[in-house]
Amino acid sequence: MTAAVRQPGHGRRPTILVCDDEESLRELMKVTLGDEYEYVEASTADAALDALQTAPPDLILLDVMLPGRSGIDLLRDLREQAAFADVPVVVVSAWQTLADHRVALDAGADGFLGKPFLPEELTTIVTTLLTEE
Repeated sequence: MTAAVRQPGHGRRPTILVCDDEESLRELMKVTLGDEYEYVEASTADAALDALQTAPPDLILLDVMLPGRSGIDLLRDLREQAAFADVPVVVVSAWQTLADHRVALDAGADGFLGKPFLPEELTTIVTTLLTEE
């Protein structure tokens, strides 16, 4: 059985929403993942919500500590909306205790990546979540 990358249709590359308040980290994630994806960026939960209304992504990389509303609050809200209930979300956070992982997973995260992360970790989790068997 071969694995197939989720293709959102219309011949376009999968889209990843990268939501982190640090521009350098958003850029690092994009550079690490390369040009096989389209990217939408947001620095706050509200900006992410706006971006989500314009173009639902195929995957979300979501920081926990955002100005204003937290990434966990945003994740809980997304999981209650049918349009985003099945979009894979990877929580990316400097908080790395087991309890932090549990909070993210209980809120509906599909994965958790601690900061700082190894490039291979990011690539592996994104590829795994965007690959269907």
